Amino acid sequence: MSNPISDSLPTPAYTYREFRALMATLVAEHRTTGPEQTPGLIRYTDQNQTHLDNGQARPLLPALVEKLRQLPHPERWLVLGEAWCGDTAHALPILAHLADESQGRVTLHVVLRSEHPELMATHQTDGKNSIPKLIRYDAATGTELSTWGPRPAAAQVLSHQLHSDKSLHVNQVIKGMNAWYEADNGQAMQQELLALLG
Repeated sequence: MSNPISDSLPTPAYTYREFRALMATLVAEHRTTGPEQTPGLIRYTDQNQTHLDNGQARPLLPALVEKLRQLPHPERWLVLGEAWCGDTAHALPILAHLADESQGRVTLHVVLRSEHPELMATHQTDGKNSIPKLIRYDAATGTELSTWGPRPAAAQVLSHQLHSDKSLHVNQVIKGMNAWYEADNGQAMQQELLALLG
């Protein structure tokens, strides 16, 4: 019996473990994902290893875990991201951890924005290819259920503020965003996902 969403899963699509292995290879080879291989993006890829490690240890919201375990139908989560993207590195490990704790109700795969421009084009935020973008599908029918991303609402507001301040260097913007994620400890995104699930 065919599984529509499995049959139509974009390729390459990575499990979280495979994505982490890809990241490790990229760091060892001083590369990153996507066509732009700039020193800055390669450096961010290296730094994102730490964010991925920290994210995996963030506490999960019990109500959200319980909601996932009680999903009426199994879901497949597809996350558009890139190795160099700090927002992806903060969100992805929590999403993967939630999928792991769903008792088989959620499976998660990661696809690279640069390799799937058509999928990204249909899931833009305010007309931009912002990542990460979580797309929830019914695993049996392949029906798209909802999306989330690229950041929690409060982080999105901060990002706009920091990017609009032309006196700030890009490294200061990234430092400000990283500080927000560390202080939030993964809670805002999980609250938004809980609301999304109803």
